[in-house]
Amino acid sequence: MTSVLKRLLPIGFLAFSVLLTGCDVVGDARPSGPPTTTATPSRSGTELAARYRQAGGDADIYGIRHAKGEKGFPVLSVWTHKKGGYQNFDDIANSLTLFLSKEGVRLDRGYLLNAYAPDGTRLHSLDTVPEHNWPQSSG
Repeated sequence: MTSVLKRLLPIGFLAFSVLLTGCDVVGDARPSGPPTTTATPSRSGTELAARYRQAGGDADIYGIRHAKGEKGFPVLSVWTHKKGGYQNFDDIANSLTLFLSKEGVRLDRGYLLNAYAPDGTRLHSLDTVPEHNWPQSSG
C-alpha cells in the first residue's frame, strides 16, 4: 500500500500545483495581474472616437476599436482618459453602441465591450453575447 502511495503522491502534487497556478494541462497560459492593452489606440480608432465625441459622446474617450471575436460577435475596445473608470458604465455602453450602430457596426447578436485606462489597464468589461450569459435550454 505504501508503494502505491509513493507513486501517486508526485502525481497528486503535480495536479495540485497545476490547479493552484491557474494553468491547465494543455498549456493554455493565463496572464497574471489585471488585463491590459496598449495605451495608444490606432489612428482609425482615434478618428472614430473623435466622431463619437462630436456626436455628443463622452469627452474622455479618445479611442474606439471594433473587431469580430472568435465566434463572429463584435469585440469593442474603448480607451478613456478616466483612470478610475465610470460610475455608471451602462450609460457609456448605451451611448457608444447607439453611435456604433449608426456607423454600421452590427451589434444585434451581442458584443463584448472593454474600457481601458490611459495606462492600458482594463477598467470595465461588459459581455452581452446571449450564449455567454444565459443557460442553454435542453429541449
